[in-house]
Amino acid sequence: LLWRTTSGNCQPQIQFGGGALLQITIFIPFEQGLQFLGNKLKLLQNSKLSQEPRLPSQTERHHYLKMSVVTIGTATLRMLNPTPSLVLLNLATYTYTMLPFYRELEVATRDKLLKEGQLDGYILMGLGNVLLLGIGRYFTAAFGMGVIYVGEELRARANETAQKQLASNLFNHLFDPHQQVWVLVHGVEVEVPLNQVQRDDILVVKVGETIPVDGVVVEGMVSVDQHAFTGESYPVEKGVGETVFASTLVLTGKLFVRVEKSGQETTIAKIGDILAHTQHAKTKIQLHSEQWADAANLPFLGLATGGLVIAGPVGAAVILGGNTIQAMRVLAPLATINYQTVASHQLILVKQGQCLERFNSIDTLLFDKTGTLTDGELEVRRLLVVSPDCTEAQLLFYAALAEHQLTHPIAKAIMRYAMKAGVNVENLDEVEYRFGYGIAIQFENQMIHVGSARFMTVEGIALFDSVNQLQTEIHQQGHSLVMVAINRQVAGIIELQATLRPEVQAVFKELRNRGIRHISIVSGDHATPTQKLAEYLGADSYFAEVLPEDKARIVKQFQAQGHNVGFVGDGVNDTIAMQQADLSISLRGTTTLATDVADIILLDPNLTRLCDLMELSRRLETNLKRGIGLCYVGMVTVVVGTFFAHIDIITAMLVHFTMGSVSVGNSMLPLTEIDLSMTKPQALTEVDQSITKLQRDKI
Repeated sequence: LLWRTTSGNCQPQIQFGGGALLQITIFIPFEQGLQFLGNKLKLLQNSKLSQEPRLPSQTERHHYLKMSVVTIGTATLRMLNPTPSLVLLNLATYTYTMLPFYRELEVATRDKLLKEGQLDGYILMGLGNVLLLGIGRYFTAAFGMGVIYVGEELRARANETAQKQLASNLFNHLFDPHQQVWVLVHGVEVEVPLNQVQRDDILVVKVGETIPVDGVVVEGMVSVDQHAFTGESYPVEKGVGETVFASTLVLTGKLFVRVEKSGQETTIAKIGDILAHTQHAKTKIQLHSEQWADAANLPFLGLATGGLVIAGPVGAAVILGGNTIQAMRVLAPLATINYQTVASHQLILVKQGQCLERFNSIDTLLFDKTGTLTDGELEVRRLLVVSPDCTEAQLLFYAALAEHQLTHPIAKAIMRYAMKAGVNVENLDEVEYRFGYGIAIQFENQMIHVGSARFMTVEGIALFDSVNQLQTEIHQQGHSLVMVAINRQVAGIIELQATLRPEVQAVFKELRNRGIRHISIVSGDHATPTQKLAEYLGADSYFAEVLPEDKARIVKQFQAQGHNVGFVGDGVNDTIAMQQADLSISLRGTTTLATDVADIILLDPNLTRLCDLMELSRRLETNLKRGIGLCYVGMVTVVVGTFFAHIDIITAMLVHFTMGSVSVGNSMLPLTEIDLSMTKPQALTEVDQSITKLQRDKI
């Protein structure tokens, strides 16, 4: 490769010297050459950091596919007229077209053979390639290389189709244009839809809320839980000038954020993360098949030796390329992403493919009570005033004042009741949020506490006998309550009742039929309503008055007993348990952080989707096992054919290609269950290019 410092057309110059020398010189600008070397150096560094083969870009695939056709042509000419010029031309084109394989062979030799003493499939294929060239089967070698590139192109196109199917459906579900956020407009906090938020807008995010977009803090000092973004479990302090990210939770304080990325841009990034995780995460079956394939390399070398004795070099070359289980490295992610697509069309968002497979091994399910088993649409049953200085209207006003910017089901129920009663509330500048217990606010020189009896006790607020008696009566009915205190004296109680989701009993029965051995209810509510619900549903156990950290402890207890635990929840208080569980599931329309932390989100808040999810998990496992079976069929056919029928190399290649194509078709089968004629969402049209860029560049 020769460089020149002047600009000009980069046309190759091909010269033949004396019929024995082929010289190809390509002139490119010096700066372009440096950039070329820089890019190649980055690729080389990346290849050293990962044992996985680097996925070729579409341009590379098309280029080498075309070059394989050229190589087959030169091999044909060489076979018809083996002059020195054509011999060298064939060798040059063959060597160039095999460069991607040589790179993988180099990595396998350096990292596997020399460092770990392990025999890799690429090394076996390299030995087979040397044998072919050694016995003069140049056309066969070129034809085999062409078959490999055609197969790679088929798999790559199938993978791109699968990713586009998944991305198309995910965008419509992840980007909710109706989500409401608070924006500062001329000093006033205004609630607007997320899709109207633009760059440089100032968003107001309060304690207990999830930051909806990426941005920079312009005012406020808060503690942020970034686990959903970074995986770090400890909170991070954020102040003026620091960057905050979408899907992270504000634990304390109040924040003013200048928007850097709109909700739509952030959603595209989420889709890219999901696609990347799906591409690189491995299912259990894939890991087992890869381990078997790696372990089988040495026996295959022994079989090749036997083939060399029985069928000569041709037989050895056939067997050396016969370990087709390696194809599961590509076929397993392809099948997984297609079942993710099927799940998304059934209103189930699976963030990582191996989570779908993992559901099949879950034997214990823990359900949060409020908002998960119950409808989430709590209703205010009655207002009970216990202070002579307070009226029902005041009691409702103060409760709504404290709860109006929170998203918990109790807060929503109070706000619906207040709106029906014509109660208007104002935005507050100072809100003190007590995680897991209640909320305290300052309003017109009055301190208002809204929360549970435990919250009142922690705050040092006395509970009179009349209050305790009302609390007992309400709990005996299986209802919940919220106490309201004004200036550190209980002024009244708001009684709430929840409606059980109509499908829960049928879902519990079906889950047991599908292999779930233990079902438990975990709730922060009192024992009486939780027990009554557990008995009504036939749950195996229940846990009441549970704090967030206790939910995670309960998950650990079941895991210590050897159970694989799934947790189904909906709120901020569930996220700790979700992170601890082997599999976490959340319902759409609940707390944003819960849906961000969860492995799987039921976009349709209907628990029957759990049964659909288990069925998809079973079908994925069946598909993966069938894919392995097809690989085995091709492998056994070639090995047996070598010893007993002395099949030729081209025949073996065609067998591999046929079985590989069938395996790709098997991985694509899930898409036949989807109505592909569905109209693409209008919003997706605007981001197609961005999603395609994510697929090609990021993945």
